[in-house]
Amino acid sequence: SLISEVRTTVRTRTSLLRETDMSSGRRLILVHGERLSMNSLKNKRLFVSRAAWKLAQRAMPKISPTERVALGCGTVGFDRELFSGKPGSVKDLMETYGNKMKLTEEEIEFLKVETETLCSMVDDHAILENKDFSEEVWHFMRRAGFMGLKIPKEWGGKGFSTAATSAILVKLGSVSSDLTSTVAVPNSLGPGELLVKYGTQEQKEYYLPLLADGTLIPCFGLTGVHSGSDATSLIGSYGIVEKDTESGELGVRCQFDKRYITLAPVAGLVGIGFDLRDPQNLLKGKGEEGFSVALLERDHPGLEMGPRHQPLSAAFMNGTIKGNNVWIPLTKILGGQERCGFGWHMFVECLAEGRGVSLPAMAVAVGKGLGPAVGSYARARKQFKVPIAEFGGIQEALATIASDGYISLASTQLMNAVVDNHEAPMILSSIMKQNITERGRTMINKGMDIMGGAAISMGPNNIAGLWDG
Repeated sequence: SLISEVRTTVRTRTSLLRETDMSSGRRLILVHGERLSMNSLKNKRLFVSRAAWKLAQRAMPKISPTERVALGCGTVGFDRELFSGKPGSVKDLMETYGNKMKLTEEEIEFLKVETETLCSMVDDHAILENKDFSEEVWHFMRRAGFMGLKIPKEWGGKGFSTAATSAILVKLGSVSSDLTSTVAVPNSLGPGELLVKYGTQEQKEYYLPLLADGTLIPCFGLTGVHSGSDATSLIGSYGIVEKDTESGELGVRCQFDKRYITLAPVAGLVGIGFDLRDPQNLLKGKGEEGFSVALLERDHPGLEMGPRHQPLSAAFMNGTIKGNNVWIPLTKILGGQERCGFGWHMFVECLAEGRGVSLPAMAVAVGKGLGPAVGSYARARKQFKVPIAEFGGIQEALATIASDGYISLASTQLMNAVVDNHEAPMILSSIMKQNITERGRTMINKGMDIMGGAAISMGPNNIAGLWDG
């Protein structure tokens, strides 16, 4: 009956004819010959929307705890206006974020000197052949501060803006996608940002200087054998709060099995996400059960930095992390005992940096690098005595690369400014990750379609080989 009522009301709405009472200037509505006021029409619309909402509630799956926490965290900025149907003007955006898009002299100098130097040291084909960087490259990345771009200067980092970090990643991506992946993790998805925001004073004083100078390369163990997008399910990764029988110290007896962890094979500091359980109520209200994050150094007893993964033909470090019956003192919990159970809240607050900045920067690198390369190839390559750039199908693919490249660049610059404005936009960062990453893939596919065998045959002269992997 509810569905029937909704359909009847909708049919009534579609038959609306508008007329204006010229004498009063008041707008009236004619529905099947019945003159209704605007209030009456508003009530009908309200009935339809409520009924449709109830139907949608029945059809949609329930929001998981992972999604509920993610939606409740972070901030809402100009995206509120977009979803309200009343977006502001470009002038409003520029007034809010325009001054956040400029780099400082120090950041510009780092792009011109250290970043250019690192790019000149890299041979992408040699990296793919050896599945690793040279020792000189690893040493320079550490010494020049690439591992601590976002760490504040007070802890030995560069203290760069999000806009500068993104520009550096784009530049590195123009010579090697593996280089971008390696530098992106310590400056976005590693424990560094979490430590800056939520670490105890002791944790900050110990870990941040070591992360800033590259002594400890970080990684974050979240994805498990059965836990992917539903991160808080943490199937197979849990810890029981116990009291050490000898020292009386509180800690967690933990086990975990993580995979697909970028930088794990070379990491010196590992952030482990696990489900903390307190059956004996030893926490006594100081902290809670639930998603928690432990900070473990590579030589921590029981920690197994497992075999390396091989992500297609890419050479960036990726591997497994395992632990069985691992004793973790509560002092090793990120933020201390008080932050037990708040790991997912902390993590999603910092996700904007990785999802909305680092991954889109790689897509921008594709647009800036692949676009001109493929465009030049299409002009030089001739078939039937005509440059293939004159063919309609080729022009369509080139247009897609150009438009997606410009969209990726513009949206990334705006997203960088939003983050530099001390916002943590969960919805925008999710959209950026999905949409801009997909545009990056589209640009690569279109480029390979145009170049054909020249893009598939790997070698030092393959101008598309930087992004094929």
